Amino acid sequence: MAMTLGDSITNVTVSVQDVPGLLAGFSYLMGIVLGAWGIAKTYNHVLNPTQVPIWEAIQRFLAGGALFALPMVLEATYNTVAAGLVGAGLTGFNASGTIGYGLDAMLYQFMRDIFSPTVWMLTGFCYLAGVILVIVGIMRMLKRADEGVRGPGGIGTIFIFLVAGALLSGNAMLGAFSTSLFGTPDVATFGVLQYTTGMTGAEVAHVHTVISSVLAFMTIVGAISFIRGFFILKDYSNGDQQASLMASFTHLFGGALLFNLGPLLNAVQYTLGIDTFGLIFS
Repeated sequence: MAMTLGDSITNVTVSVQDVPGLLAGFSYLMGIVLGAWGIAKTYNHVLNPTQVPIWEAIQRFLAGGALFALPMVLEATYNTVAAGLVGAGLTGFNASGTIGYGLDAMLYQFMRDIFSPTVWMLTGFCYLAGVILVIVGIMRMLKRADEGVRGPGGIGTIFIFLVAGALLSGNAMLGAFSTSLFGTPDVATFGVLQYTTGMTGAEVAHVHTVISSVLAFMTIVGAISFIRGFFILKDYSNGDQQASLMASFTHLFGGALLFNLGPLLNAVQYTLGIDTFGLIFS
């Protein structure tokens, strides 16, 4: 059986689906280690309180307990950011699979093959990245308070948990941005030409298919840019000189607008009064 790019993307996604379970097992093991380390620190504090402060033991107990209860920490992180939010949804694409063998047909076949696998891969990547960031944030509890933004209570550590929650709820975040920009989490992607005088049914189908294929590609690019924005925000909060708050917001809002390209084009056409002969998405 011939394998397509979509099959390859699906295989990658399936191959890493058990990694979160592996990370959970690692966190349990580290929780036990830190718990035992905390007991040892407590013993050393009793023997020599001036050399070993009690905070070192408390740090290890807190970090070990959080790692041992990783699923509950993940749930709390998710609910802190996305409780009550509605995920983004697409209204479907106006594309026809019977449009011949031209470049438009090739573009349609390409996007039809990779769209769903890519969406699932991005969803899995966001969840996996969120789990890793939560573990990284927990391990920062072992750092000293004088380490600034990277310390236990530093802004960098706080934003690691916030970004982790956003990644764990990536679709809900897109829904929130879509609602903020266009009033609904349902993204209009079904495009219809409003003026088709002089065009045959086959020609209209070709146009709709090409537009839908391009829109599907832009939707994927927008989602990737949106995800990238959260990573830039994390880097900025950690004091990375190559990251900026403006770059983060540009990726977040630019990605959200590109993901909502259909509603954006609708808004522009209604603003200019050309909706009667333009391309309206529903």
